[in-house]
Amino acid sequence: MSAPQPLSPFFVGLDADGAGAHPAAAVVARLAGADLVSGVRLARTVRQAEHAGLTFVSFTDALLPAVPGSPASARLESVTRAAFVSRTTTAIGLVPQVPTTYPEPFHVAAQLASLDIAAAGRAGWIAAVTRDAATADAYGRPVVGDVTREARDVVRVVRDLWDSWEDDAVIRDVPTGRYVDRDRIHHVDFVGETFSVKGPLITPRPPQGQLVVLAADGDVPPALDGTGGRPGGAERLVDVTLVGGAGVGAARGDATAAREHSPLAGVDLEVVLDAGGRTGADRLAVLDASTPAGVRSPWDTRALRYAGDAAGLVALLTELATPGPDGRRPVDGVRLLPAVLDVDLPVLARDVLPALRAARLTAAPRPGATLRESLGLPRPANRYDTRVLADAPNA
Repeated sequence: MSAPQPLSPFFVGLDADGAGAHPAAAVVARLAGADLVSGVRLARTVRQAEHAGLTFVSFTDALLPAVPGSPASARLESVTRAAFVSRTTTAIGLVPQVPTTYPEPFHVAAQLASLDIAAAGRAGWIAAVTRDAATADAYGRPVVGDVTREARDVVRVVRDLWDSWEDDAVIRDVPTGRYVDRDRIHHVDFVGETFSVKGPLITPRPPQGQLVVLAADGDVPPALDGTGGRPGGAERLVDVTLVGGAGVGAARGDATAAREHSPLAGVDLEVVLDAGGRTGADRLAVLDASTPAGVRSPWDTRALRYAGDAAGLVALLTELATPGPDGRRPVDGVRLLPAVLDVDLPVLARDVLPALRAARLTAAPRPGATLRESLGLPRPANRYDTRVLADAPNA
């Protein structure tokens, strides 16, 4: 019997949007609109997350404000925020949420490829769906009826566009005056239900080849035919599926099932920690009572939730990270959704992350490493590179 493969470190991400994940975070933290869009505050928060040893930070986004007309809903576009901190960090992954339902897929592909270049291979993408008609009106587009089919088509074509340049397409041949080898740049001709795209992309292939794609469970279904008609065979559309759960058992079960269509599965975990002399439960009660009327994004989501002290959170994360009888973890990591960033992040950095590292459950990302390397994911070959396809073994 062969020895079991060593486990990759348990990843721990953090959503770094605005004042925190709770819709009343800005009100309770007494942050003005200018504070929420401050580059200084954003850079400080992400640096604190990097110094704490978190694997990545995510940036939630939405076209419409959570509370219409409220300065407490102010935010900048997610890719802009990620690009801003790409030059002030060296190790932590940067993962903006970019919707798949109404933005132009070509522009999404170019923006995210540019971010990966700026971040030296530390970028990811939460491929989200938009289900409300008000957002369609804001874009000036008809409502998309099947948002999961749209998400599947968008992720497929974005991945194709990232591969439309081979890794060595840029040759910078001064004697001949050629910047690129045109034989290593490929056209993408995609026709979906609501859009069509013709490549190639205007941006070279990202440093990671393909950015790490994350998605909530069920938002991005797998390709119907397994290959999507691509050269090179089958491909999974999502690298990390994010699940929720009413309890640890449900979350572990959902994560195990999610591995049917993605290599990794993580749990979205809302956290409200004991801090400032108040229990997490007391803080949550104050936050709930302070939630503005008419909020678009209620705190009551499908994510797993924890309210309590740091030691209890360490125990919960340890339970999620404990391997099953087969020696494999049912959950590969978590994305923490702190209720109030300025309150919960210091507790995570001081009491939670060091305990996880001491138990050898997680490891801080290495400066210069790509996000794929930090997550234990291989760098994919280019699907259009005929040299790679010719060297691939026959099935």
